[in-house]
Amino acid sequence: MDSNLGMFKLYDIRTKFSNLDSHSIEMLTRSIARYYRDDVKADKVVLSRDARLDCPVVMERLILALRQAGIDVLLNPLQSSTCLFYYTAMSERDGGGIMITASHNPGEYIGFKFVGKDASPIATGFGPNGGIRKIKEYYLSDMAPLISAKPGLVKPAVKNSEYVDYSMRLAGVGKDSLKGMRIFAEFLSGSAGLDFLMAFSEAGAEIELSNAVPDGSFPQGDPNPIIESSIGPAREKMRSGRYDIGFCFDGDGDRMDLMFPSGEQVIPGFNMSILIPYILDIYKDAFDDKEAPFRAFVDVKANPLSLIELAKAGVEPHIIRNGHSFIKEKLREHCQDKYIVCQEESAHYYMNFPFDLGDFSKGMAAVENTLFFSLLTARALKERGDRYREIEMLQEGIKRQREWSLSFSDPEKMDEILKEVEKAMIRRGAVVVNEMDDGSDLDASLMRIGLGKTFDSTSVIPPEWVQVAQRISRSEDALARWEVVASSKELCIEYGDMIKEITQRYLGNRE
Repeated sequence: MDSNLGMFKLYDIRTKFSNLDSHSIEMLTRSIARYYRDDVKADKVVLSRDARLDCPVVMERLILALRQAGIDVLLNPLQSSTCLFYYTAMSERDGGGIMITASHNPGEYIGFKFVGKDASPIATGFGPNGGIRKIKEYYLSDMAPLISAKPGLVKPAVKNSEYVDYSMRLAGVGKDSLKGMRIFAEFLSGSAGLDFLMAFSEAGAEIELSNAVPDGSFPQGDPNPIIESSIGPAREKMRSGRYDIGFCFDGDGDRMDLMFPSGEQVIPGFNMSILIPYILDIYKDAFDDKEAPFRAFVDVKANPLSLIELAKAGVEPHIIRNGHSFIKEKLREHCQDKYIVCQEESAHYYMNFPFDLGDFSKGMAAVENTLFFSLLTARALKERGDRYREIEMLQEGIKRQREWSLSFSDPEKMDEILKEVEKAMIRRGAVVVNEMDDGSDLDASLMRIGLGKTFDSTSVIPPEWVQVAQRISRSEDALARWEVVASSKELCIEYGDMIKEITQRYLGNRE
């Protein structure tokens, strides 16, 4: 059992299913049930899963463990997106929630995402009594079965229609309001297709879906929009010229990659800058302090031009470290400071969503809802298509090597390489940012040449500049990641090659 303790990640639990035997599955589900009973103190838990072929057996064992602990299970036994799961957890504020998923990982992986009461994030160090750290402690104790005097009940919790209605109302998209739009959507055999189909059909758009039937064997390839072999056919579809916009989702539907008709990605920071006026209109009366500015957290990898566009759109951009639960906790923690949204360049979009659309004073939950952001994007494109054309031209003025990864068998070697890359950038005159605005650790190095540390609506970008972001993945074992953006193709290639030369020199061959 000790050999698989790496499954306890910083933000979730994730491992290859083959690493779990019958005993470890029993101990893991029993530990999760105990955590929700004794630490979260939830008497009910929303339980959902994605399309992975091993989800059913894990779900059955988790249902049994929760019921034995005396916890009612609010069950969606069908394939579900993580965003539908979050909405369901929001509708059961005094309970908890567990999503069985490994997100964008290959089909042989299995995992769990957790939320507590009010759909608050649970991760390592987040959540009652240490979150995942406490679950790991229970797992190592090899505890006896939990036998409650009154076993929990299983109740249905299938809320697709309610989720679609909520998302459409919040996005300001009604019946036939997207009529005339031609939209392509790629689901990579994941679990978000049904809700998208329901919403966009109601809105009257002409839609074409690809790989929308959930299939946990993922025949298209890994359900990850970054992997070119998986997403390449979708790009070719877009280049046919038939569609106004294209969407691509990962395995559990919490990433919304966006494509221009050319097949090129709409950089998330730029897309968010177009959406901000609509979002500010949603929240214009939600806060008592009318004078304080609205604020947005932004990915450490966000390019400087997108930061300026966000500022021009009406929010103060503040860099935040990567990590789903960390971002959600910071959004939740600073909601009253008018931090309302965040986007990551990996195509994750976060927001403080109201529990009740009719009464924002009832509070908000910092979660993801790609259906809302898809609908709002389509509405913005129909109403402000000129802005998307401007953004497309702006994007053409920068060059980008989208984030790539390198895995290591030796974590110490990985640390050496990261330090060497930073030293090489400093020798070339880079300014290094490794703290958030509040002084906390960025858990990454953001290195800029020709640029300052902060940007606002008046910032001017010089003719030549480079930005390199490097970080360690907290959801995979011994994995480092880099992204390069620059003012020219030559600079982008030069600095990307510099990083690759350093890694090759240290490793000899890729590990």
